[in-house]
Amino acid sequence: MTDQSQGQSQGQSQGQDRGPAAHATYRAPAPAPPGDLAAAPCFRVLGLMQVHGREQVLVTARRQQVVLALLLLNAGRLVSLEGLVDALWGAGPPATARAQVQTAVSALRRLLDRAGLGERIRTRGVGYVIEVDRDELDLTVFEDLVTRGRAALAAGAPHLARRALREALALWRGEPMAGVDSPVVRDHAVRAAERRIEAVEDCAEAELRLGLHREVAVDLAAMVAEHPLRERFVGQLMTALHRGGRRVEALAAYRSLRATLVAELGLEPGPELRRLHQDILTGRADPGPREPVPPPPGGARPVPRMLPARTAPFTGRADVLAALRARLLADPGSGAAGVAVITGRGGVGKSALALEAAHALAPEFPDGQLYAGLADRGERAGRAGRADDIADVLESFLWALGFAAAEIPADLEGRAALYRSALAGRRVLTVIEDAADEAQIRPLVPGASHCRLIVTTRARTAAPPGSARYELDVLDTRGAIELLSALLGPERVGAEPREARELAALCGGLQLALAGAAARLAARPHWTLADLVAGLRDERTRLDHLGHHGIDVRASLRRGYETLPPAARRLFGRLGLLETGTCAAWLAAPLLDDEPRTAAEALETLVDARLVDVVGGTGAAARYRVHPLARLLARELLAANEPPEERRAALRRVFGAWLHLADEAAARRGGPRPPRGPAARWPLAAPVVEAVLAGPGDRWAAERTALLAAVRQAAAVGEAAHSWGLAVAAAGPGGEQARTAEWREAGACALRAALRAGDRAGEAALRHLLAARAAFDDADRGATARQSRTRARPETRRAPAGQPALTRREHTA
Repeated sequence: MTDQSQGQSQGQSQGQDRGPAAHATYRAPAPAPPGDLAAAPCFRVLGLMQVHGREQVLVTARRQQVVLALLLLNAGRLVSLEGLVDALWGAGPPATARAQVQTAVSALRRLLDRAGLGERIRTRGVGYVIEVDRDELDLTVFEDLVTRGRAALAAGAPHLARRALREALALWRGEPMAGVDSPVVRDHAVRAAERRIEAVEDCAEAELRLGLHREVAVDLAAMVAEHPLRERFVGQLMTALHRGGRRVEALAAYRSLRATLVAELGLEPGPELRRLHQDILTGRADPGPREPVPPPPGGARPVPRMLPARTAPFTGRADVLAALRARLLADPGSGAAGVAVITGRGGVGKSALALEAAHALAPEFPDGQLYAGLADRGERAGRAGRADDIADVLESFLWALGFAAAEIPADLEGRAALYRSALAGRRVLTVIEDAADEAQIRPLVPGASHCRLIVTTRARTAAPPGSARYELDVLDTRGAIELLSALLGPERVGAEPREARELAALCGGLQLALAGAAARLAARPHWTLADLVAGLRDERTRLDHLGHHGIDVRASLRRGYETLPPAARRLFGRLGLLETGTCAAWLAAPLLDDEPRTAAEALETLVDARLVDVVGGTGAAARYRVHPLARLLARELLAANEPPEERRAALRRVFGAWLHLADEAAARRGGPRPPRGPAARWPLAAPVVEAVLAGPGDRWAAERTALLAAVRQAAAVGEAAHSWGLAVAAAGPGGEQARTAEWREAGACALRAALRAGDRAGEAALRHLLAARAAFDDADRGATARQSRTRARPETRRAPAGQPALTRREHTA
């Protein structure tokens, strides 16, 4: 009926309760469903004061707690500076009281902004106002739901009243604003607790009208024990006991109350309670429904409308949207054939596509649209998605479809079966976001042929057999600029086309990143695109600049990381050590310092988590790419989780593996070997070497770009021996590759590193190759000059007999 055993409150029932802090517990057979208004408010005062943005806001200082509590209790209304001073210090404030309040407000503003909640606290004249929507504060959500429940009760709709009141009471987590030390705040808490007690009484009334007297009696007995002088509770308990065939106990409850009132207050019970007592004695009391009242008949079944609103214009992906709509409007049959799975990396735009399709198709599903986000549930519970999440989702769906708590099975299988039965004969569209795997999707697959299910997921393996799968990739430059134009206006974007293209590239085509950049620009109309691009060029702060007012690219990327096993986490962080955006599969083993099979499994786990993409090749020679923004996250995580010596050791192993591979390549070619430096090798397994150096094409040559990048990186981190050893290997047999401009740049980096380290052997080897390159260039220039002179020399032509010789000068172009 009302809140669960955890939902306790402290309140004083207008002079009738014993003690100033009686805890009223009213148990419910099942949790209340999350409805439209009670969807996890981010500001919570009905219990320990809590604020949740993209992370929980920890407010520990007393002054900040009191200021925030009073602002939230008066959300949308002015709280004067004097009122805050009075709440903090009472009649004896210090001389610096006003300054201390201002300092506390500034600190709160920083905390809220850091959590992605924006600028909520505004200065208004001589005080402050916190701007909070009604659905963002649990107290106002509670009040709205209670109002709705009472209206339904007055309208003779006890089922609707019970649902609203249960949902309202489920918001309570304990004593209001527990732990906030202020008499003013405690007065507010007492008034809020009284409103809760009244809601409990209204909910009990609704349940008595529904014939749930046996269930209600147990909980009402506990409430009467907590509030023995509250006459409405006693009257409801008497009614429940009488209707449950327990007439003697009902009369005893009246006698107990009367004795207490007479002894403590010298009063008789009120007329309403006396009348009820007389009716029970004479057998005239209303017997109520003989059996629990069933939900409204099928013609009046609730029609859930749970789809979130569109939050941004939808651009691009018209072909995918058309295919998705066509699939969902077709008649493919029941089961998985009616399921569409949209998959792709985090932030790529899966949710936008799913909601766009769902809103467009809503008229085709007149019996309702159901929606649940699994990632949000897991994050609120501090864990990844589990079967418990699906059980909770099914419970909320069954509530929305009109089932009472007593009708909903406790186990997942029972709920899934009832859900399928409820959808039979209906046209309902269901949208599930962020499913972790196929096991989460399976219980939600509708059995009815006219129902459809849209699922978004990052997992590559989550689509049930027979379902339609739609793979989303990042936007190309044209699509990214189209999205920016829709969000910022075509004039603003068109005025800076070069900067718009660079902004799209810095966001890596990721839709969420583009939305974050656009939100930041929209909030700063005096900025140009060039201003934002200048900040984004710094890789160290790019992820910070792409977050704004609830858009958090870093958090989206981290969501895939948090569920990884330890080996995959380590590998993801160490991939950030590499300077190239792509890498070969065999590099995973030296990065992890582990055997190839374990490293390959960790790498494939990253692929499944959408943190790494396969771009070509097979086996150990396959190539993988890390998205540019994911690589920035990897570097952040690596810096936070691994000490510098471990990072340096991982790079040495990578460089050593390259050298080992170069040694094997030289051995297979035969002929003279390049000089072998002292740098340590990291031996690769023989099958790995075979996969890279053998097979179709010159795979070793294809690795030359990455090898030169390793030369430059080894020089940059001070690994001179590795750097010059890799440079010599990259020069190839006879040093023919040393003639390229790319090698000369990398070789110069290695030479500078050798000079800094005093490495004579490396200096000699590199100077020899660079000198050979210079000699080749000189010889090439000399040959070109001779050829030019030869072409410019006069040519003597033999004249016909009796005529003078002719000369002709030919000019080269």
